[in-house]
Amino acid sequence: MVNIEAIPIEGRWIIAAKSAGMMPLLYDKVFRKALGEKYDEMKRPILIEAGKEMKDIAMALGLPSGNARQIVETVGILSTISFGPENKYEPVVETEHGAMGKMTECAIRNSAIQMGLDPKIAAMTACRTMMRSVVESLNPDYTLKKDTKNMCSGDEYCEMVVERQR
Repeated sequence: MVNIEAIPIEGRWIIAAKSAGMMPLLYDKVFRKALGEKYDEMKRPILIEAGKEMKDIAMALGLPSGNARQIVETVGILSTISFGPENKYEPVVETEHGAMGKMTECAIRNSAIQMGLDPKIAAMTACRTMMRSVVESLNPDYTLKKDTKNMCSGDEYCEMVVERQR
C-alpha cells in the first residue's frame, strides 16, 4: 500500500510549494481574459491579505522583524517556504536607509514562463503588491521601496529594498 510517508518530506514540500505558486498564475491565465483591466484591481486586496497572513507564519516560526535586515531575511525565508527551494537569494546587504536582498532565481517567474505567460503581466505587479504587504505587516515602520530591479521585467535579479517609512 502506498501512503504519503513513502514520499520524502522535501519532495512533498517541493510539490506543495509548486502547486501553491501555480494557482495565482492559473487564475491570471483564466480571469485576466474575462475581466481585462479590472483583474489587477480585483486581485489587489487578495494579495494584500495574503501578505498579512505571511506575518502570522513569521510569528509562529519566531522569525524576527525588528529592523530592515531582519525583515528582508524573514521575507526570503517566508517566500522560500511558500514557493519552494527554487527561490535563490544572495546574502542581505545593509544600505544607507535600510537593507537590500537579491533574488537570483524565482519559482513564480519560472512557472509563469513554463505556462506560456508573460511574467511582467502575470507575476510582477502581484509579487510587488504582496511583498509590500508582507513587509508592512511584519513591521509598519518599514516599507518596500518602489522602482527596483525585477527579473519579471528582464533584469538579471530582483531587488527587495526595505526602508523606514518616511
